[in-house]
Amino acid sequence: MSGPIREARHQDHHHHILYDPDLVPDPSVSLFEPQHWAERDELTAADAGRGSAWFIGPAAQPWVLRHYRRGGLPGKLIRDHYWHNSNALSRPWREFRISARLFSQGLPVPRPVAACLTRHGLTDTGALITCRIPKARSLSDRLCDGDMDEAAWQAVGTVVGQFHAEQVWHADLNVANLLCDAQDHWHLIDLDRARIRAGRYWAAGNLKRLRRSVDKLLANNPQAALSAQGWTTMLDAYRAAVA
Repeated sequence: MSGPIREARHQDHHHHILYDPDLVPDPSVSLFEPQHWAERDELTAADAGRGSAWFIGPAAQPWVLRHYRRGGLPGKLIRDHYWHNSNALSRPWREFRISARLFSQGLPVPRPVAACLTRHGLTDTGALITCRIPKARSLSDRLCDGDMDEAAWQAVGTVVGQFHAEQVWHADLNVANLLCDAQDHWHLIDLDRARIRAGRYWAAGNLKRLRRSVDKLLANNPQAALSAQGWTTMLDAYRAAVA
């Protein structure tokens, strides 16, 4: 278990920043602007599905910058604005805080660095910076590369089980949000709508969502494959982890 992550606040006009002072000694809005990092030659586009994430910072301290974007039909109408809410209930601040909590508990999530909420009258935009998982590959990538043996599925089941054992409900458990690092350790990302929930009635729905994501990937990518035993191995490891 890691020690608790400290948090501090900084306000610059309509920008409200929540940050870890151990990682960010001098917070500013520019940290959340891709152009700031591009001018330092420390910006690389990341594969984030909606073109909203970048790898930033020097090699010695790699971070990920993500701007919140809407998906589905709302995203076609209003790309990145959300109706104004309190700072504490905003997506960037919520994700920073639940990530900090889970990271401090020793669960495999990216360490949060800073979150920014920017107010625009009745709407807000938001961004989050986290520490980068080195050489990460998603479950989607691993499946498409034919790189998911039974040991890998067992590791996936164990890590999902660890989160559920700690009552962590993930709103969008899918093949893109499970990342494996260079040491074959799995991590869970995209936590802005994750919640701590009582009971275990919601767990089956989480697993079904992951399976639908796997099936969709297999249907759209002929080169991807799921062994007959893979999913069963994953479920067995999951049950052992939550027991």
